[in-house]
Amino acid sequence: MNQQAAAPGSLFQLILLLAFFVPSILFFLTQQNTLRLIRSENRELNPGLVWLQLIPLFNLYWIFVVVTRIADSISKENVAFQDDSILGVSGYDAVDAIGKRPTYKIGIVWCVLFVFNTLLYFGNVTERVSMERLLTLLRLLTVLGLMVCWIVYWVMLAQEKRKLKALRHVL
Repeated sequence: MNQQAAAPGSLFQLILLLAFFVPSILFFLTQQNTLRLIRSENRELNPGLVWLQLIPLFNLYWIFVVVTRIADSISKENVAFQDDSILGVSGYDAVDAIGKRPTYKIGIVWCVLFVFNTLLYFGNVTERVSMERLLTLLRLLTVLGLMVCWIVYWVMLAQEKRKLKALRHVL
């Protein structure tokens, strides 16, 4: 009878795991494919290295590396594409693109919230019952912010990927 009672809980945990795992894999594929569209001389990160984000604890550091290097790679690719005149800069668009890091700001906010959420979840902040409600509220707000930033970052990354595909067809 205990096995039957445990089955619905196990099924729920499996569904929850899949609900997290499948979007994560699709997200990592978006990151990897975005990097693949960038010419190797402008790429700051090997596309296959995005999968290191699956390593627990190491990912708390590595997500910052991936977000930063993807943004820098996209920026370098955009500038290199526009940098084809005799003077080295083809126009105002290239000058405007220099120093801009697409997807960087929202990506870093997502990374910070991810780390903060992990610390809140695994850290034993307090044992007092009065603080438990505040901690629960803080966790909830962090998860909501984390999910919103992750989705916005993913959408922005997909948009940049589409732009890079369009650039490939122009070349």
